[in-house]
Amino acid sequence: MTDKKSRPPPDRSVTIDLTRVKRPTLATARAAAREQIAPYTGAFRIAGAQLAKSRVARVGAFVLALLALTAVFAEFLASDLPIVCGLHGSVYVAPNLVRPAALAGYDCARIAAEGGWQLAPLVRFGPRQIESGGRTDPLRAPFASSGHPLGTDAFGRDLFARVVYGTRTALTFAFGAALAFVGIGVGLGALAGFFGGTLDSFVSRVVETLTSFPTLVLVLVVQAITPHPSLLTLLVALALTRWTEVARLVRAEVLLVAAHDYVTAARALGAGPWRVLRRHVLPNAVAPALVAATFGIATVVLIEAALDFLHVGVPDAVASWGETLGEAREHTAAWWLLVFPGAMVFVTVAALNLVGEALRDALDPRLRDGVEVRAP
Repeated sequence: MTDKKSRPPPDRSVTIDLTRVKRPTLATARAAAREQIAPYTGAFRIAGAQLAKSRVARVGAFVLALLALTAVFAEFLASDLPIVCGLHGSVYVAPNLVRPAALAGYDCARIAAEGGWQLAPLVRFGPRQIESGGRTDPLRAPFASSGHPLGTDAFGRDLFARVVYGTRTALTFAFGAALAFVGIGVGLGALAGFFGGTLDSFVSRVVETLTSFPTLVLVLVVQAITPHPSLLTLLVALALTRWTEVARLVRAEVLLVAAHDYVTAARALGAGPWRVLRRHVLPNAVAPALVAATFGIATVVLIEAALDFLHVGVPDAVASWGETLGEAREHTAAWWLLVFPGAMVFVTVAALNLVGEALRDALDPRLRDGVEVRAP
């Protein structure tokens, strides 16, 4: 008989067949990404379902879509270079976009004068073009036969081109600033409301301090102390002064949502604080931020126009509605300098307010009818 002590120990090693191990694929990565963002899509689904039923919201969205298309295709509506042209045996495609060096010093009028063919935009003048064919045409009245449908400003620049490119400036700046201050406000408001303590006290005092001053005054101070003011510094100044409203709304919603039973259950099951905040609290507290962002865009449009009116906003080379309104102050007889840019500011702000009002009603649980609401 063999002694038990002399027997070799049994082999307890585990062999893993690597050919049967499921490797991460693109489909699994996409599924994981969808799982991460799924809690945040509830508010968007509810808002989309309600906005589709609102006639006022559809009107506002239609106007905003037209403004966005105007901003995107500004070069095809007004430009000093044609869309397609042929000159001296060469064909140029989209010179209004690429600005080829061979057409430096040319415009639509000069190309036509030298016998070239062209497919011109709706208005053959750019936003900074002062003269055409060697002559200037300042303060030209609208609807004249000079090719300026909305007239010209005090420098002879086409007002239609200034208004079209001013749409791009206003929307780009407003949406960029809104994205920045909503991100800051949501982050600080969520952290202050969820963790509380010293962080909550600090954020609350900063919010109270900044809200005690008008936004326009704060932006003017930031622009004044900046050595070289630019469009970027103006955007940063608005982002650092407009986040307080969003932070206050998100903090209040986080305090309300954090007291619900499903948040307590998630903590009891062992979920960490960051996971609870990211998966359960923040997705149910972003609705006020969406509404505040919509109204914030309208506010930024007004602030940008006011700063350009005072000549402390965007650079003079950039087309802006507020700059044209500032010219109307010096040339009171040129009514078109006041009517057309002012109408664009009014239409943009009105459309944003219509969408914001409908979005606020859509995200109000007391006003939802026929929309199923599910907790994430």
